[in-house]
This record gives sequence, structure tokens and C-alpha cells, in this order.
Amino acid sequence: MFLSFILSSLINQCYAGSDKIIHVSYNTLIKKIHAHEIGIYKNEYNPSMTAAIIFPELGPPVYINFKTKKIYKIVDEWPGIKGVRWLNDSTVYITGSCGTGCGRSVIFVAPSTVLSCATHQYRIESLNPIEPPDFQHNRPLLIDVKKRIYVCYNEEDNIQVFPLSNRSTIHPPKGYYSEKAEIKHGKLVIVYENGHGKVKRVSYGVI
Repeated sequence: MFLSFILSSLINQCYAGSDKIIHVSYNTLIKKIHAHEIGIYKNEYNPSMTAAIIFPELGPPVYINFKTKKIYKIVDEWPGIKGVRWLNDSTVYITGSCGTGCGRSVIFVAPSTVLSCATHQYRIESLNPIEPPDFQHNRPLLIDVKKRIYVCYNEEDNIQVFPLSNRSTIHPPKGYYSEKAEIKHGKLVIVYENGHGKVKRVSYGVI
């Protein structure tokens, strides 16, 4: 599970779910929508019809805001998406498959926060831990947008209550990983290192 943060300051750009920014024109997407090259079902619009989840080229889901003219790529790859459900004007729950007996879901909080639970294995008949589980998924047990919480299994197979954060998701620089973050002068700083031992510190603004 991850609760992570990023500063999304660039307009008309689509942030990939892993390590790179993909430049996509908002105007191009709007033209495709008007030309019916990209279809939007009613349930894919938020309640006020000011934003939507779209699937350009039948690819991964992208959040598009018609008022701010900003877009955000929620995940890199996910061919098995089955459902999009808006919980309020800024929070959407996306579910789908990740293979046989495997379910996947994410919570997206506009404009740039992706939240997910740890994957939990369910054993009903296949009780032997050496054998594959009967099924597994990372669906939250509860999402309460009024209380700003979601409830799910953590990686220790215990149930945990998490805050429904609206801090932006951080995408590590390509080729880098991190084992340390710190607060310096009120700002979040993440210490990254690559495979060659090169270290870089990136500040992500005031926390």
C-alpha cells in the first residue's frame, strides 16, 4: 500500500504512474472527445460533470478536468479495468482484474493522488500456504469520503484505517529508489539513490 506525494505544477501534462511524464495536449483530447474518437459513459463523469475518467486509445485511465484543463494519467498499464465509480466530485474508485482470481483497485483523489491497499490473499479451500490462494485482491473494505478515511488490509494482513489523503502522488526519478525521507525547514525531502550509488535529494515543498 502506498500513500505518496508529488507536486504537480505542470499544466496539460499527463503524469505516468511510474517514472516519466508523458506530454499530452488537453486540447487534443477534447477534440477527440468531440469527434467521438474517445467515448465517455455517463458513470465516468463526476456528479457535477466538470471532470471525467477517460480511456484514450483504449489505454489506461486518465483524469480530465474540463474547468482547470488539466489531465492526469492514473496508472501506466491496466488492461482489465471493469468499473469506474465516483464517490463525490473529486474522488473516484476504479476496479478491475489483474488476472485469474486476482482483483485490483485504486482510489483516485483529484487532481493528482493515487491511493491503493495492500493485496490480500483469501483462502477458503486452498488452505495450504504453498499452494496459490483461492483469490486475491486489494479492494478496500470501506471508503468514507465524508470522514475522509478508507479501511483495508495492510501488508501484515491486519486491518488498518488510513486517511483519505489529497497530497499528490510522488513518482521517483527514473532509475532511482529511496529508503529515506525527511523534513527539512518544513519541506518534504526524499533521498534517492541509483544502482551506481549516485545520491540525489529532491524537495517536494511544504508539508
